Amino acid sequence: MKGCKMNTQESNTDRDLFRASLNAVPACQRRVADTDWFPAVDVSDTGEEYLFEFDLPGLKLEDIQISRDDAALYLNGERRTRRCGGKSLRAERPAGVFVRRLVLPADACGDQIHAILQDGVLELHVPRKLPPVENGKSNIIPFEETHYEHTPS
Repeated sequence: MKGCKMNTQESNTDRDLFRASLNAVPACQRRVADTDWFPAVDVSDTGEEYLFEFDLPGLKLEDIQISRDDAALYLNGERRTRRCGGKSLRAERPAGVFVRRLVLPADACGDQIHAILQDGVLELHVPRKLPPVENGKSNIIPFEETHYEHTPS
């Protein structure tokens, strides 16, 4: 369309909210509200999906809850302190209740999240929505068409 100007303000705001939610975690290891610690997370954009990778060593699936609403992804749970006896001389591994809230990007399919917990890393795969129009052409998902031959009886 000639003379049309694309409004990118909303998408920039959505991107800013997403980035701000990633930077909202305090750098210190002290209790904030109802949270004792914050699991580290790496977030990647593969083009087809967003990949969230949380460090959760020592936790099992039953220790973790994953939920979402229209705008955000929530990860919460608890890591119990492991004591093998004796007097604690130093404790660096975080323990207790944790909560992470991450705003989902506007193009995330929050209802299609796939989770994998392996070797202390929780992967959340969040597919991206296909944009409705790209380069003036609509995105058509290709499929293989079956050809039938009609033979007269």
